[in-house]
Amino acid sequence: MNRRILTVLIPIFLLGSIASKADTPEEFLATYRTALEQKDTNKLLSLYYTNGCSESDITALKETEPLNHFYNGSLTNVIFKPIPKDWNPIHIAFGKKYEPTHSVDGVIKFFYVSQPENAQSAHYSGGDGYAVIDGVHRLIAAKSTDLGWKGPKDQQLNYTLDGRGADKCMIQYKWNVSGVDQEGTSASAGIVIIGQFFESIKVTSEAEDTDVVLTVREGGKEIYTSQPLKGKGTLEYKQQAPK
Repeated sequence: MNRRILTVLIPIFLLGSIASKADTPEEFLATYRTALEQKDTNKLLSLYYTNGCSESDITALKETEPLNHFYNGSLTNVIFKPIPKDWNPIHIAFGKKYEPTHSVDGVIKFFYVSQPENAQSAHYSGGDGYAVIDGVHRLIAAKSTDLGWKGPKDQQLNYTLDGRGADKCMIQYKWNVSGVDQEGTSASAGIVIIGQFFESIKVTSEAEDTDVVLTVREGGKEIYTSQPLKGKGTLEYKQQAPK
């Protein structure tokens, strides 16, 4: 059965408000799940720890949480997960640096599937960082700091890796966001981030049967398509920063 799989990449610590009383893991999980099932924004906001958040952070929370957590379809699972090895607690976008309001103990993940479940079904997943603070389970918010960036507004950047073996390749990428150089590593065949431009993208294959093509887009515009990478080896995209 062919199914379209979509992983929703959202900041693992978003923004939050009101105190909750989820004192045990079971209560926390149940409240989180109920908020998603009922699409109850207030219940979801009640789980966040927001010490250090500004008014604009709280306003952003109220505007973005429904988009980041509520989807059409059936909520199939909500589970605890350990902190990923590639965990990055600090993010930069649109001239601001976002840091967690508390260190994270783990991740709570959610999974949706559209209905009816058939060849056209779409699967969605996302999640949040959480911590136990003063004996209470809380979702971890983000507090922002203005970087004073005066350059062009950040835009959507994305790459896709298409072809046989794309899901087995390792991708290392560097990009500039609000004037700050960043880098990351991913095994995902596609990723969307915010920034000024990609500085470089390096794709590495260890499989003999690999046959993939890298496509790079900035601001929704396709700017690069590679020659095929066949078998073991690497392909690399490089771009100089705009003058």
